[in-house]
Amino acid sequence: MAIRVITCLIMTPFLVLLSLSFCSSSRLEGIKSVEDLEIDRQLKILNKPYIKSIETEEGDIFDCIDIYKQPAFDNPLLKNHSIQMKPSAFPKEVVNATSPPTRPSAQGLSEGCPFGTVPIKRVRKEDLIWAKLFMENKNSHPTDLGSGAAYHYATRRLASSPGRNYLGASATINIQNPKVTGNQFSQAFVQIRSGPGVQVNTIQFGWMVYPKIFGDNKTRTFASWTNARETGCINNLCSGFVQVNPTVPLGYVLKEISIYGGQQYAVPCIIFKDPKSGNWWLAYDSIEQTVGYWPNSLFTSLSSSASEISWGGGVFSDSNEDSPPMGSGHFAEEDFTMAAYVIFLRVVDESNNMVNPQEDLMQYFTDAPKCYTIGGLNWKDSTAFLYGGPGGNCGH
Repeated sequence: MAIRVITCLIMTPFLVLLSLSFCSSSRLEGIKSVEDLEIDRQLKILNKPYIKSIETEEGDIFDCIDIYKQPAFDNPLLKNHSIQMKPSAFPKEVVNATSPPTRPSAQGLSEGCPFGTVPIKRVRKEDLIWAKLFMENKNSHPTDLGSGAAYHYATRRLASSPGRNYLGASATINIQNPKVTGNQFSQAFVQIRSGPGVQVNTIQFGWMVYPKIFGDNKTRTFASWTNARETGCINNLCSGFVQVNPTVPLGYVLKEISIYGGQQYAVPCIIFKDPKSGNWWLAYDSIEQTVGYWPNSLFTSLSSSASEISWGGGVFSDSNEDSPPMGSGHFAEEDFTMAAYVIFLRVVDESNNMVNPQEDLMQYFTDAPKCYTIGGLNWKDSTAFLYGGPGGNCGH
């Protein structure tokens, strides 16, 4: 079965803490709460003056903002930062990945921003409120979560090993549109991380269905980062990620969705570290089509390298509701074109080479096997796997 492929590569954050207690108060009607005023202040910081705005057919608005005045540069850690327009070098492909038969799919916005500007998705009040929920545990590895967590994962994990450090990771991630409701979300991702416990640093990229943040049930690209568990954000909902691509932003809709038992679509992706600046780059479509980067100064433990990498799927639901589907909503045992997949797993080694992960360090993980499963996939000469499931009463 042919696969159409969309390609992708994979900030110390300045995040104003939100007080979102939603406590009742006796304030006079018409007077905004302290929480509302703080959110309004953040909106004014994040929504910059724009040269042009682009509205997609889904209703998303991307503002074309002066590249030197984008929200990233409000982060105090980026004071006097010199913008990097392209990587000094790209990882070298050592393993020859046999690409699946594909017809390239349109990526990014239907029109680009004018020269010298970049597209930044306009932020709404509800975006900031619900993004905080997503960030509360997204930087935890699945094995860190307790039995009371409302998060569930099915992943392959390249465990940390003494003396082994990584300068990036990549994969080709099957595109699906799992059905979620209420406060649920479902995602597929590649994640790099480093650091112990509450000091963990992470960068994550993939696709997500999250109505509370995005306003509908469409599948969108997303990226997130953290520097210690209390800081970080998704996409451009805080200052840090530096956008350089005038056409391909964070958070746009992936329109071509895989068909159960039929045509499959995928988004290949890599996160890689610039060998000179140390910035962590994200790219699409090909390794040369960079979207932007997280400056190295945003991180502590990730400032040098990553020690652990995960690929797979994750879901979230409130404790009083069933868990949503993951991937295609079908178990890994149903095989290719029916279960969701991740293929061409690669890591960037300390010599800036893209290589297969060391198999004896790779682990399978699922914390709710009655709802979600994961299993190997024999795909060419690459590391690959199937994952997913229907969700349901998985336990929290």
